[in-house]
Amino acid sequence: MRLSGRFVRVFHWFAPVVMPFLVIFVRGALGAPMGWMAALGMLVSPLVVLLLLVLPIVVVFDRDAKAARSTRRGYDVASAALWIGCLLMMLSLEDGGDSPPFGSVLTIWGAPDAVAAIVFALSLLLIVLGWLTALIYAIMGVVVSRTEGRGLAAPVVPSSEGR
Repeated sequence: MRLSGRFVRVFHWFAPVVMPFLVIFVRGALGAPMGWMAALGMLVSPLVVLLLLVLPIVVVFDRDAKAARSTRRGYDVASAALWIGCLLMMLSLEDGGDSPPFGSVLTIWGAPDAVAAIVFALSLLLIVLGWLTALIYAIMGVVVSRTEGRGLAAPVVPSSEGR
């Protein structure tokens, strides 16, 4: 457990609130049109925030990570992939009103529509895989921290002294 784990331990409480805001509003500040996708994003973002908060809530039960005031390396990498996926989504999410112009930050900056679509698909894949992997690592950390000190790997032999 290292300095990056300490950063993740703090940031994973802020990221669930910050990332939906970035995806919905900051993309508009970067030049993308704001339309129905922004309205849909505001409706869906409470669910997204809850899903993103599941990860730090599970990590709270990892005794070793809590004692070190850090997180485990696998969780750090998966969380970074999740956050990078959200930032890529911010840049590649296409939106528009009822009439043109449609586009994303990437298309406004000059990238072809096909590139933006590929980046968006990859960002969705990265988000889903990052979230699932972070959840698995968080659960594994809880299980390991609860079983390491007990010697559960060795078979339990009952004592015969009391007979």
